[in-house]
Amino acid sequence: MSIIEVKVPQLSESVTEATLLTWLKQVGDAVSEGENLIDVETDKVVMELPAAKSGVLTK
Repeated sequence: MSIIEVKVPQLSESVTEATLLTWLKQVGDAVSEGENLIDVETDKVVMELPAAKSGVLTK
């Protein structure tokens, strides 16, 4: 099984910081591609970031 890192994508040139607000899944939970994993906040917006691939969340 391959491991895929969860990374916050480049948001915009004006955004220099983002804060992880919430993990929507727990370690060991199955996730589907496109399913929301985390909530991220910047100075301008709160957004959900989806899973890039299906799998099981590990630490």
